[in-house]
Amino acid sequence: MATPGSALVGYAILRANYNSQAPNYLDNFAPFVLSAISSAPSAIVERHSIATLVRDAFGVDIPVLVVPRLLRRTTREGLTEPVGTDAVRLTPKGERGLPDLTSALSEYRRKQAELVHEFASFIGTEFPEHEELTTGDLAANLAEFFDRQAVSVLKQSLGREAAPDATKAGIQYVVAAFVAHLAARDQVHFAYVVEAAKGAMLASVLELDTSSMNESLSGLTLVLDTPVAMDALGHHGPIPASAMTHVLDMARQQGARVVIFDHSVSEMDGILEAIEGQLRRGGLSRATSAGYLHYAEIGASPADLAVAREHLPDQLADAGISVVDRPEDYHKYGLDEEKLDEKIHSRVHYLQDAARVNDVRSLSAVHRLRRGERSKALERCRAVMMTSNINLVWGAVDFRDENSFPLAVTAESVASLLWARSPALAPDVPREMVLATAYVGMQPSPTLWAKYVAEIESLEASGRVSADDAVVLRSTRVGRDAFMAESLGEADAVIDELPIAVLERVRGAISDPLLGEVGELESRLAQSDAVANHATEDWLRQVEAREEAEKEAAAKAAESSELKARLHALESSEVEKRKRIRDRARLIARRRVRGVAWVIRSAALLLAAGAVYVLVTSDDLSTRGPTLLVGIIGIASFALPFMPRLDAVLSLIEERLARRGERKRLVDTGFDPAVSTESEIR
Repeated sequence: MATPGSALVGYAILRANYNSQAPNYLDNFAPFVLSAISSAPSAIVERHSIATLVRDAFGVDIPVLVVPRLLRRTTREGLTEPVGTDAVRLTPKGERGLPDLTSALSEYRRKQAELVHEFASFIGTEFPEHEELTTGDLAANLAEFFDRQAVSVLKQSLGREAAPDATKAGIQYVVAAFVAHLAARDQVHFAYVVEAAKGAMLASVLELDTSSMNESLSGLTLVLDTPVAMDALGHHGPIPASAMTHVLDMARQQGARVVIFDHSVSEMDGILEAIEGQLRRGGLSRATSAGYLHYAEIGASPADLAVAREHLPDQLADAGISVVDRPEDYHKYGLDEEKLDEKIHSRVHYLQDAARVNDVRSLSAVHRLRRGERSKALERCRAVMMTSNINLVWGAVDFRDENSFPLAVTAESVASLLWARSPALAPDVPREMVLATAYVGMQPSPTLWAKYVAEIESLEASGRVSADDAVVLRSTRVGRDAFMAESLGEADAVIDELPIAVLERVRGAISDPLLGEVGELESRLAQSDAVANHATEDWLRQVEAREEAEKEAAAKAAESSELKARLHALESSEVEKRKRIRDRARLIARRRVRGVAWVIRSAALLLAAGAVYVLVTSDDLSTRGPTLLVGIIGIASFALPFMPRLDAVLSLIEERLARRGERKRLVDTGFDPAVSTESEIR
């Protein structure tokens, strides 16, 4: 036998195999029926047992009255055939086209086992004092989370299932906390949760007449009650606002008209005015409404609420919510409001009578909007009220005509119905509804919170809790979270000692992270010390090595300087020697050239003098001519060296002789005559 927890697997398989383009919505459930018939002990299966076989194999509840409709479709397609009037079997065509759900079943069972393991670990870590919760069927508890979101809520709306068991508040809170944990930290497992939620939403619609699912919702008026409108406008926080915005957008896209009655707008304004007054009281406020807790948590001021009240009509218009008057024609289409009030009062524990009166007015007005229409289909019922109060739905169910669609259904039911009609139109709706359901499941009910606040006041009056601690306990998010974690949302847990335990949890919630940070800092400091010590040793070694290198470098630099000085001295000495050799060579060349020049001059002078003497002493005329010529040559030879141009020639000869002599002396002294010394001689 399958456990209720197997519904997780069935929901996931249904979502994986869902075909929004199928000719009929019921066609998506035919594979479950065919697979159940195939795996039955006998080839011939009694009709009344098929629903049980599907539930045992997949955990999906197919209503007994829906099974004949499914079998008519499979028989018409030649997949099954009747055996007598009470049994059925697969045809050869049905056996050949049998869907393979075995591999999918194994895969999703594995994923469910992983999810259950994560859930058990979560309980052990976050709620170690409640380990007894792990002894139950955790998969069934998870499946009930989706049932509350879609399947069971819709069944309750239709009056086909008992009201939720209040004794399970503890595990329901833990499941909601686990789902919120997955959404924040584990997207892999959260994705499986969302897929299962989609399957649950699809399965929930089996309770309805699906023949009109392809019809437009243009004839439907969706009436919001006050809390749902507060959700849509963000007065209860961003998570409910996001979910409700998606649902209302989906309704409008499918043709529905979204409205709110004028008396509900007045009620909303009164709620915001009350929140404004409570905010003026600050930490002394004893308010328990979701709106007050939200605005107190975000630190809103009374002025913020005054602005919100002023802009309320604009906010409704921006959200696409039309404000309408209650319809007339009470005498023609009215109902027994006194009886309706009695039924609702027996189901809902109102803190204020005015809220009950408004709900009765709204349901009566919805009935008149239907103008006598008694269809069981959402698409044809003309009007329905969407509420977040399941007990209000139950009160309407107790009163309603069973041949018509309920006057009121929960927001989760509306989301399931709209999304099943067109999943591709709003793919994010299931995820948003999962988050919203988890968020709501983690909040205290107004009744529970009021009881707890009374205990805080009692302890504060007796002096066991200080005024500051009382403010933390009743006016902060950490105090509210600690209360839910300590009590698990169970009314029996609210005793006189509970605020003390919650206060200790609050202190732990504040100090534990700090202690963790201190421990982490100490660990980092120890690591830093070890690294620093190791780094110090390395640094000392590096310093010593650097000092040695610097000393060696200094010695090398000194040696280099000395060598450079010696080289410079040698170079200077060499240059000096070259200079002396050059000067000496020039001096010798000058002396030689000048000496030769003086010898020539002296010889020319003697020649000229001899010629003059011959001319003076000789009478021989025949010798006068030659003698005169010789004398002229002698005089010219004597004067010629003193002429500038000849002096330049002598200088050139002198330079060449000097170079030749310098070259010879350089070779003799071991120098390279090819190296120029011009740049060295300064």
